Amino acid sequence: MVACAKLRAYPKRGRLTLANRRLGKLMNTSLDLFSSLSPPFPLLRFSVGQYHRLGELGVLSADEKVELLEGWIVEKTNQRPIHGYTVRRLCEILQNDLPSGFFVQCQLPITTERSEPEPDIAIIRGRNQDFREHHPFGTDCRLVVEVADTSLQRDRAKAAIYCSAGVEEYWIVNVNDQCLERFQLCRETMAYQETRFAMDQEVSIQIGDAMVAVDLQQLFS
Repeated sequence: MVACAKLRAYPKRGRLTLANRRLGKLMNTSLDLFSSLSPPFPLLRFSVGQYHRLGELGVLSADEKVELLEGWIVEKTNQRPIHGYTVRRLCEILQNDLPSGFFVQCQLPITTERSEPEPDIAIIRGRNQDFREHHPFGTDCRLVVEVADTSLQRDRAKAAIYCSAGVEEYWIVNVNDQCLERFQLCRETMAYQETRFAMDQEVSIQIGDAMVAVDLQQLFS
């Protein structure tokens, strides 16, 4: 099964914050985040540089739980305890067998052309000090993981963003269905090939010269 690389492949109605009270405007509305239809009133899409500038000016504070997706500033979903547990457990498993030349980052930004998502887990090529001046790009990521308990549709929509950014592999840990949705980049088509793994299966990924295996039963139990 191939996951379409177009954003409209995974529709998600999200709550979009386009300005806040410090700008004298508060516009919280529900729109189809990835719709190709024109909105009923003008909206501004932000570039990555403009998004960074909003943070530098204090318009977006560090306390605001948002991320940039295809130019929209989108509120992040609240995290339940099971979400935090699963992120920490998977980090432990991946970290144990990670070879030199790679490191794990959790819930920190990666930069793409029009987005700056903050995936739950990312395995990055290089060293931490390589990224003092900028966030990792999609091509720096060997693996990106989102844990989905209340955010499944949004996380599926993010597959298009990660694919276009050159992320080699993307996993969605589907907590409610207790399965893992795996998206692997095909170099010939530059599209993701999707595979679904059940709770009683094991998922392996080649990272550098190491083969890292994740026992899903161990992860979900």
